[in-house]
Amino acid sequence: MILKNFLKLCFKRLIHSFFFSIYGRIENKGLDFKKVSIEKIKFIDKINVKRFNYKIFQIKEGRVFTNFVENVSVISNNKLLKDVSFQQIKGHLSYNKNEVLSSGTPKFKKKFFGKILVLAQGASGHFNYAHWLFDIVPKLIITSQFHKLNKINFFYFTKLNSFQKDALKLMKINPVKFIDSSKYRHIEADKLIAVTHPNYFKKTIFFAHTNLPEWIVICLRRIFLKKKLKKIGYKKIYIDRSDSTQNHCKLINNHEIMNVLKKKGFKCLQLSKIKFIDQVSIFSNCKMIIAPHGAGLANITFCKRKTKVVEIIPKHIQNYEYKRISRINKLSHRYIYLKQIKNNNDGDIYLDLEKLRKIV
Repeated sequence: MILKNFLKLCFKRLIHSFFFSIYGRIENKGLDFKKVSIEKIKFIDKINVKRFNYKIFQIKEGRVFTNFVENVSVISNNKLLKDVSFQQIKGHLSYNKNEVLSSGTPKFKKKFFGKILVLAQGASGHFNYAHWLFDIVPKLIITSQFHKLNKINFFYFTKLNSFQKDALKLMKINPVKFIDSSKYRHIEADKLIAVTHPNYFKKTIFFAHTNLPEWIVICLRRIFLKKKLKKIGYKKIYIDRSDSTQNHCKLINNHEIMNVLKKKGFKCLQLSKIKFIDQVSIFSNCKMIIAPHGAGLANITFCKRKTKVVEIIPKHIQNYEYKRISRINKLSHRYIYLKQIKNNNDGDIYLDLEKLRKIV
């Protein structure tokens, strides 16, 4: 085992040395302002956002490197751009420990001609519905204050899933323009555009949406609620989270809960099977929502005032993002706190049916 690990380390160092010889080492000091211009964002759709200190960087012959999981590095002339680069280490953000500073860019570079907007931010933004709505779409909104999105040649993100494609089409952005960051880990562009993160204000990704800026909710509503929505008449809905790829916040007695709620007139929904615009339609029309804590609750962004939201959440999770959205939208929000249950294949929380009946 020791010999195997030693050989792995030697091979890794050999690879790094090889790519150092091609692309050079990356530094974290200095910036070539002949190749980098910065635009400061003061207003977004007439909403004052000066306090967030948002910036848009334009980089001539800029590069991006990502490991597709925890690292995204934006580079100009072998200088790391701190404000638009991310390194997550166990959920905490670090600039000085960005892996390219020690490892360089150990992937062959692909050159693209034209203007590319960097939307990659690591695993959290790739497939998660809430991170898509609250992190990636706002980056597009911020960028649109200075640049026409239809004039951008490519968007550097990942392979898109169905709800992302649907949202982009509603924003009149062609999904064909997206470059898959899982396939192209290291790219260069004639002109690179990168924007500071909409809500990572502290050196952690934990609970980032707990302090979600109000403008994000306002703008999401402006963009998607003005689209042609269906009049889907589900007044009371339950989000069935059993289809989630994540193991947390799943109810062990989910089927029993659904049986109780169906008798009370609730529609039980697995949101992964519903088109994006239909999700917007459902939540904009309903009057009561019961759901375990999870990304599907991001849809309360589109609810009308006074909609009732009951969020079922394990006691150990201190994430208040949906309460924050409820406050912004003036919804009626309450929690059901449950004890976490470990080592159960069906879920990690259990809701007593009598307690549920009292609520509904």
